Amino acid sequence: MSESISSQAEKLFKAMKQAGAVSEDKALSAEKATTLSKLPKAQCMNALQELEKKGIVKKKSKNVAVSYYLAKTEL
Repeated sequence: MSESISSQAEKLFKAMKQAGAVSEDKALSAEKATTLSKLPKAQCMNALQELEKKGIVKKKSKNVAVSYYLAKTEL
């Protein structure tokens, strides 16, 4: 792993990659990401923010709905 990230962020990354959330049209809601990663909601949101700050995850906003997808497929 080239970037140092928390174990929660790594777990979320792997869940999103396995789910195929690798492009804007396949973005996942935070709720779906929480379900897939099996992380508590607060930990999942923190992991999403951590990955977003590192440029690994991108946020997509459509009206009031926000979804996330992987900008990088390798850590």
